[in-house]
Amino acid sequence: MIGLDEYYKLILIGILYLVYEKSLDILKELLARVAEQEDKVSQPFYQRYYTALLKHVLAVACDSSQVHVAGLTYYAEVLCALFRAPEFSIKVPLNMENPQQSNIDYIYESIGSDFQNHFDNMNADQIRIIIKGFFSFNTEISSMRNHLRDFLIQIKEHNGEDTSDLYLEEREAEIQQAQQRKRDVPGILKPDEVEDEDMR
Repeated sequence: MIGLDEYYKLILIGILYLVYEKSLDILKELLARVAEQEDKVSQPFYQRYYTALLKHVLAVACDSSQVHVAGLTYYAEVLCALFRAPEFSIKVPLNMENPQQSNIDYIYESIGSDFQNHFDNMNADQIRIIIKGFFSFNTEISSMRNHLRDFLIQIKEHNGEDTSDLYLEEREAEIQQAQQRKRDVPGILKPDEVEDEDMR
């Protein structure tokens, strides 16, 4: 008989290697169900699998041969769920080496480092805006889809002239508006997140 941990691992491997949209639908459903579970079930799942899932989905989404225009919405839905979890569902530390670090800061650092290593055409400000957008648009699928599309365009422009700086100001303004909309809804942000969010 296999343990619960091995069971989860086998399920996740199966999901991640299914074909495109079906895999993303199943993953989206799994994330929704995990978020609804009691902490004794959901929190160990997040601690063990969240970071790997996030990195895997981002890696596949960044591979232009994997994402087709029709699939952007599927990826946006899953990315919304993944970037919503640290704000609303995950209570355990994701960074086991530094459990005092906030999960959002850990994700910024971890994903930022990965992006810096893989996308040498992007500077630190561009990467910061991309990650900030993933968090800011985590409740708006269409905005997440547009943000993901813009990110993929930046990746593709790597071989040509880099015009991505032309979009930074517009993206920053859109992100600020999304954050303000979230702040305007009472209770959507935790009290300790309201002050810290402006510092990112």
